[in-house]
Amino acid sequence: MGKYSKSISERIAHTKITQGYCLICGKYGVLTFDHVPPQGSITITKVEQRHITETAGFVSGNGVKGIESSNGSKFKTLCKTCNGLHVGGDNDTEIARVCKLLTSKIKDYFNIPTSPYTEISVEVDAIKFCRAMIGHILAATSVKECKVEPESTPYFDPLKRFVLGDDDALVDTHEMYYWFYPSSRHVSAKNIAFFNEGNLAISSHLHFFPIAFMVTEKNKGIFPWHAREFRLDDTVLRINMSSQGLPYAEFPFHGLHGNQMMFLDGSTAIVSYPVGQ
Repeated sequence: MGKYSKSISERIAHTKITQGYCLICGKYGVLTFDHVPPQGSITITKVEQRHITETAGFVSGNGVKGIESSNGSKFKTLCKTCNGLHVGGDNDTEIARVCKLLTSKIKDYFNIPTSPYTEISVEVDAIKFCRAMIGHILAATSVKECKVEPESTPYFDPLKRFVLGDDDALVDTHEMYYWFYPSSRHVSAKNIAFFNEGNLAISSHLHFFPIAFMVTEKNKGIFPWHAREFRLDDTVLRINMSSQGLPYAEFPFHGLHGNQMMFLDGSTAIVSYPVGQ
């Protein structure tokens, strides 16, 4: 029994719950499933989830069996109101629209290998897009967070207020970045501390094809060189398709170099991947 239990992802201990504290509004009650990535933005398939700390360079089949879900990656951490009104609805619809347009343009880009351009772009409603992405970041974690009454924190409080409708909540506290993410694996990491060249910054991540999205502390961000800042008054989303950025597509899980260090709670950093890949 001991050897068998070690072959199953620890994620199994962080998924089962019926009632708890909603990770956005903080109210106690019945919890509902939030799909991460949101439905409509990707093709929903059977997936397995693991903690990122159980993976080896994002390679599946390393001896730890993931927790299966027949219809995409789900997290039971939000109340019905926050799930449907603040995270989903028109906000998720905007993510789906942008991802479908980006996917189409990416296919066209690679069908023209001699193209002199290294950037593709689509129109975006930045507030709707970012509100949904940040909502899913807050939701995609361990249910152990729902079992205790939430405490006030300077990093997460503004994110919650923004998701709940305060358009100006992040002005003085956070920045957002995005870049091309050419992978079928989905990554959600709620709280990463990354150290690089003397700078320590907290960040949160949601990566799924075709975009990696990162939230970080204002004026402290550590991000890939080819990333673009996502401003809430943006009307166009522009992605750098240069092959020089590909080694950094999985940032901050691309491998540490020099004096870089990373600190995280494995239960709040999850990778999911289509079964069989």
